[in-house]
Amino acid sequence: MKRSIDFKDQLVESEDEMWSPAMPSVESKSDDCDFIYISDVLRAANYMHDESDVFLLLEKQQYVKGKDTSKVSRLQRKLIFDTINEILNRKKQLPPWKVVTGETSLQQIWSEFQKIRERDSSDDMFEDICGVLRKDLAGDAINGWDGCPIQMSEAILDIERLIFRDLISETIRDLAALAEKSNNIPAPRRKLVF
Repeated sequence: MKRSIDFKDQLVESEDEMWSPAMPSVESKSDDCDFIYISDVLRAANYMHDESDVFLLLEKQQYVKGKDTSKVSRLQRKLIFDTINEILNRKKQLPPWKVVTGETSLQQIWSEFQKIRERDSSDDMFEDICGVLRKDLAGDAINGWDGCPIQMSEAILDIERLIFRDLISETIRDLAALAEKSNNIPAPRRKLVF
């Protein structure tokens, strides 16, 4: 006789545990509903790895809590969720010595989200461009300009390929010109495709 174990009841318990405060009382730090939602996103992302499931679970929690479930607020939450996912994906590409976790991560993600969310409204386009450049050049405290090893390695590989292709093409042209001078018979040539 085989034993069967029903894991459905245990799944509900683990969901309840997941929503218990894993981080110290977020509500006491901020009354901003976006901050609370971001902490919920981070908590859920630690337990579930499929982004669509996380968002659906968060929406289910919003419904259960009786919060605003209108289409506008749902789209606003989806925008926040996607922004936080982009920030998290960018942080996953950091080298291991720069990765941070826990409460500091929540604070850093919150500050990065606020930087993205804030809008400087000015009438002059030149001031807008200067403001964007100032923010970009300042960078953030975690990454800075030296925290892009993936992009740097890709750029280095592209440069190496370009140099190699140019050297090969130039060598073949020189050899073809030399062979043409020594023989008046034209030699067959192949086109290089890289």
